[in-house]
Amino acid sequence: MKKIFLLLSLSFILASCKKWVDVNDNPNSANSTVPTAEQRLPPLIAQFCDAYESTGTRCAYLSQQLATVYASGGSNYNLTAWVSNTTNIQWPWQCWYVNTAVNVTPLITAAEKVQAYHYIGAAKIIKAWGFGTLSDVFGMMPYDQFDDPSTITPKFDQGAYIQEKVLALLDEAIADLQKTQGPAAPPLSKGDILNNGSTDKWIRLAYGLKARLLNHTSGLPNFNAQAVLDAASKGAQSKDQSSVMQYVDEGPTVTSSAKEALQYTNTSTTARITKLYMDYLTNNYTGAPKGATDMEDPRIDLLIPSTQDRNGVMHRTQAVDMTSGLTNTRPLSYTYNANNNTFSNQDSVYVILRKTPYAPTATDRIQSTGTWYTRRGAKGLLFTNAELRFIEAEIFIKQSKNTEALTAYKAGIRAHMELMDIPAGTIDAFLNSSSVVQSPALLTISHIMIQKYIALSYSPENWADLRRLNYCTDAAGNYNEATGVYKGFKRPAHVNSLYYPAQTDWPRRFAVPSYEINYNSEQVLSADPTAGSPTYISQPVWWNKK
Repeated sequence: MKKIFLLLSLSFILASCKKWVDVNDNPNSANSTVPTAEQRLPPLIAQFCDAYESTGTRCAYLSQQLATVYASGGSNYNLTAWVSNTTNIQWPWQCWYVNTAVNVTPLITAAEKVQAYHYIGAAKIIKAWGFGTLSDVFGMMPYDQFDDPSTITPKFDQGAYIQEKVLALLDEAIADLQKTQGPAAPPLSKGDILNNGSTDKWIRLAYGLKARLLNHTSGLPNFNAQAVLDAASKGAQSKDQSSVMQYVDEGPTVTSSAKEALQYTNTSTTARITKLYMDYLTNNYTGAPKGATDMEDPRIDLLIPSTQDRNGVMHRTQAVDMTSGLTNTRPLSYTYNANNNTFSNQDSVYVILRKTPYAPTATDRIQSTGTWYTRRGAKGLLFTNAELRFIEAEIFIKQSKNTEALTAYKAGIRAHMELMDIPAGTIDAFLNSSSVVQSPALLTISHIMIQKYIALSYSPENWADLRRLNYCTDAAGNYNEATGVYKGFKRPAHVNSLYYPAQTDWPRRFAVPSYEINYNSEQVLSADPTAGSPTYISQPVWWNKK
């Protein structure tokens, strides 16, 4: 009897162990099924921010917000010469596909198990945002087959097709975010490091992205201006409704670069400020608003670094004139010698964008004050109410609704300054000064877009606007100061003539990354036989074609 009981007990134990092994996963061993939705969302947001803001940095070089130290053949130097090649644009591609996009479906699968609809909505927005952004800079990319495990060489889809897909995905996301979650679902706040669990902000983000994407088609015959305005009206209306990523400042000693601001990482010590960016901030361009009550833009010392001379006097950086010929050989990188309180060369007047020293003492020489966007603990203005106000202003001015356009133009400036925590009284004084257009009759598309250019510093959207509105050119593509929108935006002196042989050639898209050239060339050339040509990067994307 004891033997029978023992055998039954042993049989029960072994059966129970087998059942446990079959059903449960070891939470200490990573696999595709262990992480929950709230565990998956934070890294998904963080990796998306890297892909998105790294795209923005590269666009800032193409858009002449950023210059770089001279480095013949260097990645960023090539970008300032308008050459995006197979290597200098591949990180956003890799970060998006390898680190981000492939993790969207697993998050949705995990969320579906517990009816965590708000997580599903957030994941769909990230997918739409990433593909919408990257298809606009690359022109074409794998979408339908990108995460099909049976497909080693996915086909490339054109940007117009991808836009249709992501607009529908945004509508799905809005519906998901409006649902009541299941009883076992975690609150969105548990995993949301961007919008702190606010479904309202995620919904507003989705509508804002719709407004942005729809506005890209402003040059096409079927452009629907009212659809853009309708979407914008449901997007962020205030600073608190904007989607802003707060990075972490860890103090004088950095222990994890994963927490620092992307623009701090990406601009490093080699990026410099351009004369065009400085001119826009100082109202030094053709047709800029001027008058008896001119006032300096209160953002300038937050966006432009300064340095201290040996006598303790602060000086703003000199700006790199991209058209002067300087960029053919300079500016040179420099170092600081604390022993004799000197810089290694005269190009220290072109000040680095990182605050140096990080925590100066009373006796330290300030080598750079840094900038608002390039601090270690900076904010990433991923999508803001400021952008929507400028979208509205652009549409109104094109509709000859100058009064409405002026209101939206001023609201855009105010919104950006509020995001930068400029005091309200200072904002009011600037907006009432002659440095800002005060009469509807005097407002132009240039005034609006130049202010948007400032408010969207380091955003990939700036390059979309420049391409969409054709830089500072006339209808034939020639530089024209009188009729062009972005006054003073000229071809750089070191522009590469192999890629841009004609004066009417302007940068229009990123090159195809080396991963695809090396391992998926058949699909690349099937999608566009000219993808291997040097002039491919001056070919307009779908919404930019005439």
